[in-house]
Amino acid sequence: MATRMCTMAGLVVAFASVAAGQDFKLHTSTAGKYKANFPGEVKSETTDIQAGNQTLKLTLETVELKGETVFMVSYVDAADEVAKQPAGPRLDKVRDGNKGPTGKVLEDKDVTVGAEKYPGRDILLETPGRFIRNRAVIAGNRLYQVMVQGTKDVVTSPSADKFIASFEITK
Repeated sequence: MATRMCTMAGLVVAFASVAAGQDFKLHTSTAGKYKANFPGEVKSETTDIQAGNQTLKLTLETVELKGETVFMVSYVDAADEVAKQPAGPRLDKVRDGNKGPTGKVLEDKDVTVGAEKYPGRDILLETPGRFIRNRAVIAGNRLYQVMVQGTKDVVTSPSADKFIASFEITK
């Protein structure tokens, strides 16, 4: 029993330190109009998503590490009629979409981002098999999501703090 507990504690420390051992490098996205410090080489992918009767382009910029740990910034531009809606209900939809039908909201806090005071939300979710920490930010028509996915120890680690705090919207 004691051996099992030590093994489990070692795994938790190992996963929490996955990102800590990485060199964080500044990634500037001209198309995305943001910059952030990622713990590795960023891979970019664009995909179409359905939003009502519209097809939108979603861009995902990610770094995947061991232990199914993912650091990601995504962005998508909403239609003008959606962008005119209040930020609160839009951020609620983002939270609920990431949570899914069986997830739990552990933290949900309104924030403002940057000198422009863009409305945002810091969210911590528990979903089957993983935790998600997300800073969702609305800047005009654009929705940004700055996410860390993995174990609870990873998503609440100083490395996750560093990544999320480094996010800046640029012109």
